[in-house]
Amino acid sequence: MSSNEDQETNGTAFMNAEWSHKVIAIISAMLVVIITIGSVYLFFDQRSFAREPMTPFTQANKVTLPNYYKENMVFQQGKTITIQGKTSPNGTLTATLQSKTEQSSQTSSADDKGRFEIALPAPPAQLKAYTFTISSGNKVLRQIKHAYVGNVFLAAGQSNMEVNYYDYYNTESEERANLGNAADVTDLPAPINDTHVYFLVTDHQSSEQTQDNLPLREYNSNSWLPANTVNADYLGYLPQYFAEQLRSNSPKIPIGIIQTAWGGTEIARHMAGGDIYNNHVAPLKMFNIAGILWYQGEQDGMSDDMALAYQYNFSTLIKQYRRLFDNSQLPFLYVQLARFPGNDDWAKVRQAQFVVAANVDGKDSTAMTVSLDTDKGTNGIIHPLGKEILAQRMASQWKAINNNRTVPSGPLAQKAVSRHRGQVAEITFREDTANGLNVRRPNYSKNATSKNLSRATDEPLTGFEVAGSDGVYHSAEAVIQDDTISVFSDAVDDIRQVRYLWSANPECDTLLYNSYHLPASPFTLSVLNDES
Repeated sequence: MSSNEDQETNGTAFMNAEWSHKVIAIISAMLVVIITIGSVYLFFDQRSFAREPMTPFTQANKVTLPNYYKENMVFQQGKTITIQGKTSPNGTLTATLQSKTEQSSQTSSADDKGRFEIALPAPPAQLKAYTFTISSGNKVLRQIKHAYVGNVFLAAGQSNMEVNYYDYYNTESEERANLGNAADVTDLPAPINDTHVYFLVTDHQSSEQTQDNLPLREYNSNSWLPANTVNADYLGYLPQYFAEQLRSNSPKIPIGIIQTAWGGTEIARHMAGGDIYNNHVAPLKMFNIAGILWYQGEQDGMSDDMALAYQYNFSTLIKQYRRLFDNSQLPFLYVQLARFPGNDDWAKVRQAQFVVAANVDGKDSTAMTVSLDTDKGTNGIIHPLGKEILAQRMASQWKAINNNRTVPSGPLAQKAVSRHRGQVAEITFREDTANGLNVRRPNYSKNATSKNLSRATDEPLTGFEVAGSDGVYHSAEAVIQDDTISVFSDAVDDIRQVRYLWSANPECDTLLYNSYHLPASPFTLSVLNDES
């Protein structure tokens, strides 16, 4: 190799060595920077942890729950179970519902005043009991060995919702006071016998309760009671037969009833601000339920001012209860006032109840049950027979709501229009209630049941009246024409008003029904001047 080639090779080697040293120096410097940054981060991060330590687990030593958390209680299926109560300040609690095959558990901490709320996903409904436990760490603070998941209902209103054997017919004097000569105890329906229906009944107390507790009857001091032959006499006939209807349709789902009804009470006491609402309903806030059963209005039918205010009050009450239970479409099922000798204020309350039902559509979760054909001829007493018939109708409505089907309802009049220069009033009905309009004769005998409550007849439709500009009402003839009714009277040339069964105690041989075999609600309507 020549000297020139040696010099070139040596030069190249020198340059490569020099470049390698530079690369190594750069990499070393970068490593120093990375290590330094990491050290600084760890230093400040450790200081941060020292400044803001993680909240440690705080052992709770006690827990207080609402007093309706008792043995045999029923939680609502398909909804979050919201458990509220008090414990040690900042205490950590775990709520668990557990059976042999299912479990749901959730942990939460209380605030510095000890108030806590646990949102527990509801496990599936089943007949077998769950064990409900509130614990803190390994310490069990509260345990209910028999709790259930099913459908829970609030049974509210006044005496026709709460009427039961124990409080109304248990002695000879009570039997006579409540049945008079219209019936005797042998005519009462037999109580149900179902150990998968559990119930609570509130006491008639208006004194202030603690925020979370209900004023419970003494027999409910330890547990929700199963509606067997020993206990069912304490539960209202209407809610117990409603529960029986649902159980026959869904035998694997238990039912819970919380009965807050109180005889002889006006609607204002049941509204927000009233003592019954404050003490018997408000403590159930956030306790999810499947629906509300309502039968009330007799007391408001005793005076003109309360009857005239009933429509507003009733609409407001429905909204208040749905707001309390945080469910704008909570099913609200109610009974329109039964027949009873009284004054026209009863008819005004029925009109208010009719308007509320007529203003919703068939997919809404508000539904009214007409009771005029269900009393088995005992319309002379304020607590007529036939509660099991009402229960069957209400149960059918709730099942339809629950299954997103059109809710069965009797014909609900919506509009009356002048025809033939005022000589005829044509009545139209809410569309989903007008199918198959027909005339039937009601069965007012003691042996009436849901299956034989009425029969088809060729007799004319009765119960309609019309008035002209003088406001004087006259009996009218009524003819069914497909899904409308035409009403007319020789005594009135220019019909301005039309009404149906406008009486506290209407006596009718025939009634208007539809394809559901449900009767039309009484009503009064102004006649619109529309010849189109």
